Amino acid sequence: MRLKEKTHRKFVEFFEKISTMYQGKEFELAYSDIQRETGAASVTLKRAIQALAEDGVIEVQPGRNSRYARFRYLLAAQEKENFPEINNGESPDPENPGPEDNSHLGQTLESMTEDVSELTQLVEHLKRRVRNQEMAIALLQDRLAEIEDKIRKR
Repeated sequence: MRLKEKTHRKFVEFFEKISTMYQGKEFELAYSDIQRETGAASVTLKRAIQALAEDGVIEVQPGRNSRYARFRYLLAAQEKENFPEINNGESPDPENPGPEDNSHLGQTLESMTEDVSELTQLVEHLKRRVRNQEMAIALLQDRLAEIEDKIRKR
């Protein structure tokens, strides 16, 4: 099952972003959230998830009900295996060759990275909630307009 290159890239980028948000761990998402973020139709969504699973990009397991699934982005783990020197958090510093200084600096940077990652995750979560609420408000406004039109016609 092949997807268009643009669609494939869109879904890979989406899962990469979400995986980064969850620090490479397994995460559960509603299909409707994925659909909203990618702008794909439900048929395309199902085809894309199946294609990415077959290609080894993601791992999919059933979620808490039929509207959710548990995902794990597999490309991040492959990148860590292929480039361990990039992912170990150590950078050569010619001015501070001492391992004690580097370990302290590494711990500080790691702590800051975790804090930033957590805040980024919280901001993304709040953005999703706001989008959901905006969509609900728009739906209510449409229904209200329909009711007002019916009242005016009578």
